[in-house]
Amino acid sequence: MKTLRIPFRLWMTGSLAVVMASLCTGRGVLDAERLAGSMRVLRHSPYGVKETLRRIEAAAEARGLQVLARVGQQGSVVVLASTVGGTPVLMQSEDSPPDVPLAVQVLRSNDGGAEVLVPQSLDSGWYGMPAPVADELAELPDLLGRALT
Repeated sequence: MKTLRIPFRLWMTGSLAVVMASLCTGRGVLDAERLAGSMRVLRHSPYGVKETLRRIEAAAEARGLQVLARVGQQGSVVVLASTVGGTPVLMQSEDSPPDVPLAVQVLRSNDGGAEVLVPQSLDSGWYGMPAPVADELAELPDLLGRALT
């Protein structure tokens, strides 16, 4: 059972500037250090990074989610947009960086496959999240599982 948490700030956005500020350094490069502390491995993909990303995007679009942004080269991140429009962005506290719970990071693994990472915030239920978006967040692990089988 997920614990319901009240975020310091929560909003839905279609703004690429907000998404980029959440994921990147000032130079427009993925902030790998921040992502490493906020993401967790959900599953291993037997496919390479490009094929894994293609499968994730196809599964998301089949569910009605759109791809809002693709960021990075080595550590690619796909940000999905909810069926209600935009993507959720939240801050856990006044001094925390923004978090994008519908972001999926794909990293190359040593065996030629890929590791699929999701934000740790995906493990929390967020008070004030629109119900359809909360459902999409809850379904994300299953969606990713279907994409990679």
